[in-house]
Amino acid sequence: MKLLTKGRGTAALIVPVVALAAVATASASADQATAKTTVHRAIVKGTAGPVTRTFSFIGPRGSKTVNVVSIDGLTINARCGTAGQPVIFGFSSVAKSDILGHVFDGLGRVHIIHNTSFGPNVSVPLSTTSGDYDASGSVLFETPAGKVVTVSYGFDNATTLGNQNVCTVFGSAIAS
Repeated sequence: MKLLTKGRGTAALIVPVVALAAVATASASADQATAKTTVHRAIVKGTAGPVTRTFSFIGPRGSKTVNVVSIDGLTINARCGTAGQPVIFGFSSVAKSDILGHVFDGLGRVHIIHNTSFGPNVSVPLSTTSGDYDASGSVLFETPAGKVVTVSYGFDNATTLGNQNVCTVFGSAIAS
């Protein structure tokens, strides 16, 4: 293997540095913070290839619904209910899509997510209703055009994050 020390080597260093600065700027503008709710969204408008994004929602009891993921037709919204429980729903803007997945709650119970006719005007719950809200899950979304989004996420009810009176929803999304 030959090490480049002239010409293209400098350009090879400059391009990643510029890209890193652009990502940092985009990430900073994607964060929305208020005095009570903090949101880092995983939103991609049009993809040219594989994309990976992280997201985080931290909110007080009774917080408003916010969008945390929006990639390739899949939208995920989150909020905290009045009892401090995470409330998470998935939506599709693409007709005849599939969403499949599961959630494991803190007691080890499995909650299945399954809709093979997922599309506009349909919502799919992505959190548990069992009363045990410290959980993690994974969903796979596919459109008829072959767009695929994989979301791994966790959520916890109040109190969490060092005994704060908030709920949290966090994770990562990968789109093809």
